[in-house]
Amino acid sequence: MSDHRGKVLIWLDILGFENLARKIAAEIHITSRKVRTDFITVIGRRIDATEAKNWIVGKSYGKRDDWLLVTESLDLAFRVISEILDHNTDYEGYEKIPLEIGIGIGEYDRWARFDGSELIVEDSTISFLKTNMIGYFHSWYRNKHNGKSPTSTFVVITQSAYNELETLDRKKCQEIGYKKKVEKGKTKIITFFITDVSNIRQRGRLFSFLEKIKHPRSKLYDRIDEVFVPPLEYKEIKKTLDKRRIIFITGTAEYGKTYTAVRLLWEYYNRGYKPIWIQGAEFSQRMAARERLEEIERELKSLLRAVIYFEDPFGKLRYERREILEREIGTIISCVREFGDVYLIITSREEVFKEFEERSLSSVKLGGFQEKLSIKKPSYDYEKRKEILLGWADSKGCKWLRFNRLKETTLQYLKDSRKLPTPLSIRDFVISTVSISGEEDLVAQIKDKSKETARSFADEIVNMTEDRKLFLSFPFISPFPKDFVREEYEKMTEKMNLTNAAKFDKMLEWFKDDKIETGELEYRPHYYAGLRFSHPSYLEALDHLLVKKGQFTHFNTDIFSKVILELANQPIASEGVAQTIVGKFEKLPQQIRKLLLEMSEKDETAGGVAIGIGLAIAYGHCRLPETMRNELLIKLSQKATAAEDIVCTIAAILAKLPKEFGELLVKLSEKDEIAGGVSWAIGINFDELPKRIRNKILLNLSRKDAVKKDVARIIKKKSLKFPEKN
Repeated sequence: MSDHRGKVLIWLDILGFENLARKIAAEIHITSRKVRTDFITVIGRRIDATEAKNWIVGKSYGKRDDWLLVTESLDLAFRVISEILDHNTDYEGYEKIPLEIGIGIGEYDRWARFDGSELIVEDSTISFLKTNMIGYFHSWYRNKHNGKSPTSTFVVITQSAYNELETLDRKKCQEIGYKKKVEKGKTKIITFFITDVSNIRQRGRLFSFLEKIKHPRSKLYDRIDEVFVPPLEYKEIKKTLDKRRIIFITGTAEYGKTYTAVRLLWEYYNRGYKPIWIQGAEFSQRMAARERLEEIERELKSLLRAVIYFEDPFGKLRYERREILEREIGTIISCVREFGDVYLIITSREEVFKEFEERSLSSVKLGGFQEKLSIKKPSYDYEKRKEILLGWADSKGCKWLRFNRLKETTLQYLKDSRKLPTPLSIRDFVISTVSISGEEDLVAQIKDKSKETARSFADEIVNMTEDRKLFLSFPFISPFPKDFVREEYEKMTEKMNLTNAAKFDKMLEWFKDDKIETGELEYRPHYYAGLRFSHPSYLEALDHLLVKKGQFTHFNTDIFSKVILELANQPIASEGVAQTIVGKFEKLPQQIRKLLLEMSEKDETAGGVAIGIGLAIAYGHCRLPETMRNELLIKLSQKATAAEDIVCTIAAILAKLPKEFGELLVKLSEKDEIAGGVSWAIGINFDELPKRIRNKILLNLSRKDAVKKDVARIIKKKSLKFPEKN
């Protein structure tokens, strides 16, 4: 273990001290000594202020009216410099003192002391001071400006300090290569960097903002001025807040409600408002937040020009009822709108806010103050998610961003709406891949972080009422027709004795703004003109709902499995039920697993089982043991009512099955009663079938009058010679 500790050194001096003091003294008829003393006092007080805040761990005041300061990090160095720059001399026209500032890195052992003369004698301090970068900057500046010296504040950074800067800070630096003359006419290139003072002021202002919202060292919000990507609704959000003074930002979990609210705090802070964040991550915080919201009038009396953010006061995962708040919300809104120059931001998950809104006793329509961030819309499309990804990856200096192949791989995955679907999942991915430069590890992180939205939705469902869990069980199985779900839902609420269950239409209304959508899909519209999840990440939540800590969950055994049992005997549901059982086989009770065999034996559901198995295999979701899968497919091929469906299934997934299934497909093509289905399946899957197998099938079909024309069309389309023998 090393005994050395890295510190950041700041050297600063008053620029043109003597000449400036004489100039001011002559203008206002005082002594230059008085001016110099005042300047030193002003800067000294600002330095003392940084010391009082524990931003510096050491300092030394030099004989030439210069200072050497020591901090623990570059972030703190920026804060210190920003604090020092925020001064006022009270000399009209000379309110700001021009400073020359240098930043470097020093390595000190554990015995080092950082005050006064003890700091100056340290080897790292001496080495930093000997870099003479301030002198080199003056020479470089004079060369660039016809011999004139700099007159305004500048900041110079050594190479070692530059190497430690975050990516976004490095981008704001200009590299300077100063040619220094050495012996015998030779020159040596001295490299250092300069950064615009406004950048440091901006960083300092943001640090001050973070302190005021009680997140002083946050790495989540410390770049909110640069990496924030507004949702599509952001203009409307700002318009509503500006006009109505209060806004409810609701929507999907992890979808940027809090980040958007903090960005609003930042923007109002820059307009001169005091930002207040009343947090709600923990239950105790939400309890306190509700009490403060109820007593908002008292709080407003002590505030002028403030913007207050209440985080999830109505509940995090489920509605946490507060009767006073339900009764007084209208009064609270009126109070905020009429009381002074104060703005109120409230965030909430969509379903939690709906619950509160439904129970509210106020005559005020809360929807008029609401703006929604939704994954259904989506509020962040591919282009915005791409902007978030690249912005965060750049700010964190991700290694993979340097390689075009890895960058393109990541962006290609991002085009799938299921991959990194929310702003939070993107930020988590970036933070976890800062040091990754291998494609395999990168893809693994994409897949892992993409599951977070599904997990979050699963947590929401666990906290929902039983009737809502029942309703959502249907789209977890299949996008059934709406009228079918209505009938089955109403029937099951009675069977399960859910006496307070909401009616179907009310339930659909409850979820339609975010989680659920209806309408036809481009494929099989006669069947899929139904009820389904608005985003695939919601569908993936089922994996996190069925088993917990190795045990079947209440949702699994008492709701979801009961729905499957109810639907298993209905032909319209057989395909979806079979696909669900095959895809979640190991996560379902034995009673549900047995259903697959029972359904395959019944004429009315066997065909649906064949298609359901095929879809699960095609999408890589099959969890059946291989032996069981193959036996079931063979058994279905022997059943007349499933033969046509099994042909389509085998033809579509033949590459994923043992070789004997190719011969089984040939054998099935010999049957007159399913010739039409076979010709259709061959036409659709022609290029994926082995040449030997498809030729045998085409030969068999060519002998059947009913499909001769179909065979001829296939041969013509594929420019084949008509097969005459095996």
